[in-house]
Amino acid sequence: MSRKLEFFYDYVSPYSYLADSQVRKLGVEIIYRPMFLGAVMRATGNSPPKNVKAKGDYLDHDIARWVEHYSIPFKMNPVFPQNTVNALRLAIVAQREGLFEGVHEALFGAMWADEKDLGDALCLAEIAAEAGMSDASLVEIGTDRVKDELRANTDEAIERGAFGAPTFFVGKEMFFGNDRFDFIKAALEAPA
Repeated sequence: MSRKLEFFYDYVSPYSYLADSQVRKLGVEIIYRPMFLGAVMRATGNSPPKNVKAKGDYLDHDIARWVEHYSIPFKMNPVFPQNTVNALRLAIVAQREGLFEGVHEALFGAMWADEKDLGDALCLAEIAAEAGMSDASLVEIGTDRVKDELRANTDEAIERGAFGAPTFFVGKEMFFGNDRFDFIKAALEAPA
């Protein structure tokens, strides 16, 4: 498989966390595209699952089922939802600095295994430091350049049809959710 897989996600999304635990098993190049899920949902008229009681009740059961299926650590974060804008910006800076993998893994782990608040600057500073990022990297997340990149990722996801997270693209073909890997694999293996 020589095609690439674009992965639009937000750390606040438990289904993005679930998908992230499996996506590398596809063995293809993944282009990680942090996007601000709140803006995607507002732009598309979508509503968070917890805003609809039956959907929220189902979500708890469904996530538990997937966590067991994937055999991954998970704790429902008591601070939910969270403002992940700066966490997403930190991921963008980490991409530029070649430190993405460690930061990305730590951000998902902090949110969905360690019950931390990604809206807390100290939490982000600890994650950045553990990944080898400098204090200047933390300053960088507030620059217009990084803000613009997150905004552009989010706008592009919306323009291409995303309505939630995770959203994947193989070329122009879109796949939503953590349970579409068979279809994604087939699209990756199909002639371009």
